[in-house]
Amino acid sequence: MKVLSLSLWLLLLRLLEISSWGQNYLRGKYREWVEDNDRVEVRSWYAETEVALEHDWSFEFLGTIDAWSGATPNGLPPGHSNSTLPWLENVPEEIRKAGLFTLTKGTQHHDISFEYGISDEPDYLSRSYALTYSYKLAADTLTLNTGFSIQDDSVKDFAGSFVDKKTPSFSAGLTRILDKFTSVTFNFSYSWPKGYLSDPYKSVYHKIFNDISGAPENRPDERKFFIFYSELSRYLDFFKAGIHFSYRYFQDNHDLKGNTLAIEANKQFEENWMISPRYRFYRQNQPSFYNPKIRTNKFFDTFMRTPNSSQGPFYSADHRLSTFDSHAMGLKASCFIKDDILLDVSYDRYLTNGRDELTDDRVYPDANVFTIGLQWEY
Repeated sequence: MKVLSLSLWLLLLRLLEISSWGQNYLRGKYREWVEDNDRVEVRSWYAETEVALEHDWSFEFLGTIDAWSGATPNGLPPGHSNSTLPWLENVPEEIRKAGLFTLTKGTQHHDISFEYGISDEPDYLSRSYALTYSYKLAADTLTLNTGFSIQDDSVKDFAGSFVDKKTPSFSAGLTRILDKFTSVTFNFSYSWPKGYLSDPYKSVYHKIFNDISGAPENRPDERKFFIFYSELSRYLDFFKAGIHFSYRYFQDNHDLKGNTLAIEANKQFEENWMISPRYRFYRQNQPSFYNPKIRTNKFFDTFMRTPNSSQGPFYSADHRLSTFDSHAMGLKASCFIKDDILLDVSYDRYLTNGRDELTDDRVYPDANVFTIGLQWEY
């Protein structure tokens, strides 16, 4: 943790150095994700800044440091676990460092942004590149957006070798201000990742006589998925509060489907306080190749010795691919300590439950999420 703290301080000092360029804000945040029963804990630090440059250019930087520790399901059903094959696999603390750099040119009717991101952890290196463009018309009440990005990853596979994964994505959408109290947003995106798409820490298990042993999962090395997102924002004058509804749907070419509904309200109290309750519901249906059952082969399947992610067969026992629901309920309180300093704290409760009759309920996590943030504007 000493290395983590030093890295955080170096990041914050760098952000303070560039404030002399005409920075708009400096924002810091700390978050803890703590799962019940002493499972996974994730501690995250965020720092973000925006710098106004000449000729309508601006520069943004977001830095993140995550520390992950605990134990996670490895694919073995809890009912079949024993002292040598626990269904929860302990993982040493792992640190991820990430940065996102955005350069934006804004004019009266056009905005164009160039983005570069990097995320580094011991078993995963990711680089991303994005170009986005927006066009404002109808007296700035209608904004059209489009963008293209590519994520270039290097992942450590089950054998410990680094292999490639690439994810191109295209998006298009619009935001429309309907009146002084109402706005709507619609967005569509399409992605087609290729390469190593399996999780090297998740196994599938088979039983030969009385012995249970594991093999690496085998997901397809190509995937196509579509995402639709919509949002409605409305100020309710009677309650003196703003409310936001959003709906998100995604589907891939292996029958994995997900629906997300979210609602958040913002209510100001007195002059300096804002209270924001929120709720999110997520429902997912499993892909065609998910099955958590233990195989009962007399002999080890030949294709599991040398899995082929291009031709199959495909199989995974990762509970994150199962059919399940999740609920997130939270409350955020924000306070302007001064005109240019904003403090916010929040708490969220995250609950999951399986909906199929195959997956053991014990693999699904419930968690508490604590967040504190501070923003300094100029």
